[in-house]
Amino acid sequence: MRIFLRALFIAVLLLVASALVLGQNTPAPDTAPATPAQGTKAPSIQKIPRPNMADESALQQTTFSPAVADAMLRRLIQGMQGHNLPQTQSMFLESRFDSGFEDRMVAAFNYYDSFHLYYKTIQLTGEGEQKGTIVADFDLESRPQQTDLVPHRQHARLHLEVERIPSEHGNLWRIVAMDPERFFFEY
Repeated sequence: MRIFLRALFIAVLLLVASALVLGQNTPAPDTAPATPAQGTKAPSIQKIPRPNMADESALQQTTFSPAVADAMLRRLIQGMQGHNLPQTQSMFLESRFDSGFEDRMVAAFNYYDSFHLYYKTIQLTGEGEQKGTIVADFDLESRPQQTDLVPHRQHARLHLEVERIPSEHGNLWRIVAMDPERFFFEY
């Protein structure tokens, strides 16, 4: 009887799984907008161009712009989600942060196995200058290396001050201040 129930349970699971897979492959119903009646004009919707989010060349721009802000945030997220400490460190001018900032960053990378970041830009100021401010809502989930520990989740509206800083690799955009300062690297 147990074998029969297990076989029945497995068969039901397979049917449900196949239904889900088939359901994902079916085309969506035609959702094309209806054509306006003769003599009426469809309302025009103006699209606002968005900067190319993967455009690393934006980091070479000499003045702050939405493209620079987006490229900086993308690079920061790639560094953290890729668990790439040097890339993440390269986004901050650590000399402008408190003395324990670098130690907290290294400790967070040692403690957490992965980071998942999501952001939404709220405001940009300083366009056309060599410095700017990014205000963005961030959600961060940090998963500890110990699998039996619960991931740490947090949300904050960050104020990031950025500047174009001279370095041996040219003038590079860096985060020079952050409020709250301990959002990314405190556990």
